[in-house]
Order: sequence, then structure tokens, then C-alpha cells
Amino acid sequence: MNTNNVKVFDNDLPSDIDFSKEKVIGLDCEALGVQIPRDPLTLVQLGLASKTCYIVKLNRKTYSAPNLVKILESTQTEFIMHWAPQDLKWLKYYLKVSPKSIFCTKICSRIVRTASNAHGYKDLVKEFCGKDISKKEQTSDWGGSLTTKQIEYAARDTEFLFEIKDKLTKLLEREPERKELFYKAMKALPTIVDMDLAGYKLQIFEY
Repeated sequence: MNTNNVKVFDNDLPSDIDFSKEKVIGLDCEALGVQIPRDPLTLVQLGLASKTCYIVKLNRKTYSAPNLVKILESTQTEFIMHWAPQDLKWLKYYLKVSPKSIFCTKICSRIVRTASNAHGYKDLVKEFCGKDISKKEQTSDWGGSLTTKQIEYAARDTEFLFEIKDKLTKLLEREPERKELFYKAMKALPTIVDMDLAGYKLQIFEY
């Protein structure tokens, strides 16, 4: 991604940025680890089809970001995410917001591409976009000043979501039963997130 198309903001998005015409937005988060409440949420990335990415470095003392939250609350916008259960959990716990319309590329891949075990973001970018990307910065320190490599990494995590979604959607259209299951899974995400935050894991459904 051209770094000229990446905008980084502290605390919140400016109030004069208009997302009202964006019907689909790529959404990703970065945190200091994978456990709530031990590991704080630090970044939220919004990627547009135009290849522009807006990165918000959150104020971890207040988590006040009303302009960002307003966008995430929009019922007119579909958010493309990769492994939505994790990022939705961060957003609900720290920003008190639950985006409504979600397309999770990882869950979709697992439902429609059952012949493969490669469902990570790096795998899907390679499979559907023909690009090799590095995930080296994933475990870097997201709590301090952002490096150029971290900014590039954060933006790249939304850059390919649109193309991946388009390719996965074509597979779903070919397999109507799997398509129905996928959208049922998307509707179940709020419950899954609530159960996870309450300490329950999906293993409770196993015998």
C-alpha cells in the first residue's frame, strides 16, 4: 500500500471525515496481546475500497473516540474483518461498540474452502491476491510510537480484505447451503463475543 494513502490519528478520527458513502469498510485492530483485560487495545484501522487506510491510535486512559465509534455503529455499513470474533471482542470491551453487519473472511474461508487448512490472512492474500506478505510486525510492540513498518503492516491488514471478500463471495454463491450457514454464523457473532467475554469458550458445545 502506498503510505501516502495511510492517515494516522491520535485518540480519534477528525469529525470532518465523511464515511457516509462508504457501504463497505475493512476493519482491523491491534493490541498488546490476546487476552482481555490484561492486554489493551491500541489501534483501530479502517480501510476503504479506494486503498485509503485510516489508523487511530487510541487513548488507553480514556478510550474516548466518539467519531470512530459513530462509524462503527453505522447500520448502513458492512465491515470486512479477518477473524472477527477476536476484534469484535476488543471493540466491545474497550470502545463499548458492536458493529452490526460483519463479513469475516476467516470464518467464510473455513466454511467454503473445506479442502484447505490454510485460512490465515497471509494464506488468503497469497491464494486470492497472488501476494506474499510478511506478518513479522504482528507481535511487535504496539504500545509505543509507531514505526514506519508498523504503519505499513497495520494498513496492509485491511488492504486486501475487499478482494478476498469478492473471491470468497463467488465461492459462496456457488454453494448455497454453505452460504446460508455462513450468514447464520455472522448473525451469531454477537452471542459468541458475549460468551467469550463472560469466560465461556466454544468448547462448551463439544461433547
